[in-house]
Amino acid sequence: SSQRRQRLRREHHVQLTTTTTPTTRAPSYNITMRWMIVAVTLPTVAVAFTLPWGAPTNIKGVRTVTTKLWASSSSSAQTAPLVDQVGSTVETVLDTVEDVVTHGKRFQGEPPQKKKDRPPGREALVILGSGWAAHALLKVIDAEKYEVLVVSPVNHFAFTPMLAAAAVGTVEYRSMTETVRRANPFVEYVEGAAVDVDPVAQTVTVALAAENMSNGGANDHENNDQEVFAYDRLVVACGVRVNDGVVPGASEHCYRLKECEDAVRLRAAIGRRFEQANRVTDDPEERRRLLTFVVVGGGPTGVELAGELCDYIRDVTRNFPRLGGPAAATVVLAHSGAELLQQFDAPQRAEALRVLRAQGVEVLLRTRVQTVSATAMDLSSTGGKEATTLPYGVAVWCAGTAPQPFVATLLDRLPRASAAGRLVAVDEWLRVRGLGDDDDAHDDHGGGSAADVPKARRIARGSILALGDAARVVDARTGAPVALPQTAQVAAQQGAFLARFLNRAYDYEATPPVLRDDAYADQPLDRAWIKLVRRAAVAPKFAFTNLGMLAYLGRGKALAEVKIGDTPLGAYTGDVGYLLWKSVYLVKQVATRNRVLVTFDWLKTALFGRDITRL
Repeated sequence: SSQRRQRLRREHHVQLTTTTTPTTRAPSYNITMRWMIVAVTLPTVAVAFTLPWGAPTNIKGVRTVTTKLWASSSSSAQTAPLVDQVGSTVETVLDTVEDVVTHGKRFQGEPPQKKKDRPPGREALVILGSGWAAHALLKVIDAEKYEVLVVSPVNHFAFTPMLAAAAVGTVEYRSMTETVRRANPFVEYVEGAAVDVDPVAQTVTVALAAENMSNGGANDHENNDQEVFAYDRLVVACGVRVNDGVVPGASEHCYRLKECEDAVRLRAAIGRRFEQANRVTDDPEERRRLLTFVVVGGGPTGVELAGELCDYIRDVTRNFPRLGGPAAATVVLAHSGAELLQQFDAPQRAEALRVLRAQGVEVLLRTRVQTVSATAMDLSSTGGKEATTLPYGVAVWCAGTAPQPFVATLLDRLPRASAAGRLVAVDEWLRVRGLGDDDDAHDDHGGGSAADVPKARRIARGSILALGDAARVVDARTGAPVALPQTAQVAAQQGAFLARFLNRAYDYEATPPVLRDDAYADQPLDRAWIKLVRRAAVAPKFAFTNLGMLAYLGRGKALAEVKIGDTPLGAYTGDVGYLLWKSVYLVKQVATRNRVLVTFDWLKTALFGRDITRL
């Protein structure tokens, strides 16, 4: 009753006023933390209302997250990790403030490369690649301090998590791309691929794109014109390539899904198979083969492509009445592991398998591809006891990656910079290891110790940096690689981190890097911001903050694991997971233009279906 509640409140008030003040400050600290949680939650709710997809679900997710954080703040056992996460969030906000200031400089006048009198002391910064890591670096880098040159065989960044959707026409690939020149109009761009590097002379050789080269055909560049570019700092962010050379016939007969051009080719091939099958009326086996779509690899790319293919089949078969409906086509997902989506928790992995099989996907676990021909592939169980031949119409290889050829060239020049998997080993500040006092320039000059190498031939520490999938962070104390997933999330965070690291006036050869004595001599406010507010007189190390994972399963179902660092905030499946997936993918688009285009693509597909036009 109301009288009883009032009596309990009075008793509770008396207890609080008569209790001796505790010696620990945990209660008052938790109150402060709760105010911080409120401060973070309110703008989050405002953002959630602005999302065009699933605002009620977003509000529900915010309420769930806030409840968990609030409960955690009351537990002294969980206070420490929560404090770390709140501190990390505050640092992220301050990083955003710095980024906004950097962006603001771009509206104050014409680009530096167009000025007749360039600022003195600008270093030449050459960036290899245009993927997640390079794009994040471009967005944040201060082009007033560097003369930036981007070298990449493709002139754009692509939102790769949506390549599967682009491959079946759910969205148009131009809706999820941003050109290098639009990402940062203050940088220069060269279309080509790096083929060689001289770390001592600080030059990189680039094979320029041929006139008849397609935007993604950078692997065939041996006979192209070449140009040499000098650099003060080289950033290796060229990513990885699809590892389809381990199985005979896979590279010749399987499609890939790594770049926009891969999605364009795959979309054309899928549409072509439907047209071919529609003409076959007297051979049911041939029609069944043409409409069998095999996806190799049970990671996020393979699972999302399988789900998108199921949606595509249900959508477009109405345009082919001869085929007899969606049952005429088959989607096969072959995976060598025991479970799909190893990055997710066990309940989500089981849900992914259930949803895919419920919509007709033939999931083959513990299955390896032995050989691939133009019309069939040989499969075997992991133990090698059972072997089958699977005829197919289209096969897509989504199983594993390998370093780009340039990475092997770089490691030939710098053998001590090699990490496990033939990736580039970097320290906690993303500087290539083995340079500076411990550099390995002597490995190409007749052996001997580093001390025997003339100073003029040494390679400065910090002159070459690497990040993204091409690099692997190595712990300086243990020498062991730091466990980081090869995801867009890691690459983007590394790109933004490296841009801020380069924007500040650190001594890159020192370990740890520290602000130079003459840094910001005529900019006292900037110096106070770095030293007093950010407390970054010593450069912070890169630290990855895991924000969760998403995966689309088809038929309006998705998985969503939400977390901040090591603190899980919720795991969602089905319709709720799907709305979170759409909301996050829309918000994470790199520009307002892309958000508008993707929104209209989704609306167009929902109203009119997928366009099966092949151009």
